[in-house]
Amino acid sequence: MGTIDELVQLDLPAMQVKALAVDFGGVMSDFIDRDTLGLLSDIAQVPLAVFEIPYWEKRDKLDSGEYDAYSYFHQVLIDCRSPLGDDEETLELLITIDILGFSHVRPRMVKWVYDMRRSGIKTVLVSNMASETYEHLVHGAYWAEACFDQFVISGILGKNKPEQPIFRHTIDLVQTPPRHILFIDDSEPNIKAAQDMGMQTFLYHR
Repeated sequence: MGTIDELVQLDLPAMQVKALAVDFGGVMSDFIDRDTLGLLSDIAQVPLAVFEIPYWEKRDKLDSGEYDAYSYFHQVLIDCRSPLGDDEETLELLITIDILGFSHVRPRMVKWVYDMRRSGIKTVLVSNMASETYEHLVHGAYWAEACFDQFVISGILGKNKPEQPIFRHTIDLVQTPPRHILFIDDSEPNIKAAQDMGMQTFLYHR
């Protein structure tokens, strides 16, 4: 476990790291904050405490691609008993603000991953992320193209962390033995799953 200051001090050559597998929300970018969640609940016209229950309970289905963004927020509105129901403009606004809630990319992480890539280490973004979020925040973005060779996105793959298939896919993609991959994530279950696959790990926290 460690901060960005501790991460940048790691001696990756001594650790025999040949590839970095890095999470997005909570590592490369800030996680959605309470103010933004409060704004979403205001739009839905329900209390935050009521809104965030289905917001998080249904999130895995959005991230895995089982729900598209419209289906996800439609179900969230139903579950939290919002009076707005199927209002298309409301759904579009919720989707837009939700995506913006994850858009605050961390410059120091960008610089470090960029430097590691320039040094010859393979880099792959491994994220539980809806395909819509990927298309709007990551695909073709300057920072992402500068930092990463490959992208493993749960909404495209159809599997979320900490399920093993997403880790196996990552290993196959970078063509690197797991013991030479450093996986960086802010979730303990994801870290444990990567360790079970034989990867080195770093549990990130701000």
